[in-house]
Amino acid sequence: MSEDLKQLVEVIKELYLRGWLPATSGNFSLRLDDSSFLITPSGKHKGKIKEEDFLVVDISGNPKSGESKPSAETLLPVAIYSTVPSAFCIMHVHSPNATVISRIAKGVINLDGYELLKAFDGIDTHDTKVSIPIFENSQDMPTLAREVESYLKTHPQSVGFLLRSHGVYVWGRHVIEAFVKLEALEFLFECELKLAIISGK
Repeated sequence: MSEDLKQLVEVIKELYLRGWLPATSGNFSLRLDDSSFLITPSGKHKGKIKEEDFLVVDISGNPKSGESKPSAETLLPVAIYSTVPSAFCIMHVHSPNATVISRIAKGVINLDGYELLKAFDGIDTHDTKVSIPIFENSQDMPTLAREVESYLKTHPQSVGFLLRSHGVYVWGRHVIEAFVKLEALEFLFECELKLAIISGK
């Protein structure tokens, strides 16, 4: 786990430098086992994050170690880990493209025909479509987490989701897979935004 955590911290700092984690936004986690996971603390500047800053929480989101509070959105990783057995690493960023497209799209973003869709597990052709749902942002985390969990139960092949005016969540079987999915979605969101500008939509 120490190597995975070290790798995740390196990725987080890179994402911060890209401008995807302004102020203290975003959260990151790693599954430890079926009953617990590591997560970034609430209010921690991600550009300064260290391995020892991560907290252990149980599968219900309750802290098991550390004096800091876990991320305010801990119940969303709980929903993902509870419904996606293959999820090992979860990443949530407030990148500009993800945030803007979540404000202008209506409920779901359909990405089709892009070569980069091959970045997602199980896809080996551009001739396909990936749908990214948008959930309305809310401070009522238990309710929002139930909405996410319900969606993932019926859409087990989902690659991620957006929160309106907030950001994007992705997950992977390892740190780099989650990172690749995040990069791919960010690129595709940028393409969709540029197409919207060109088309005047």
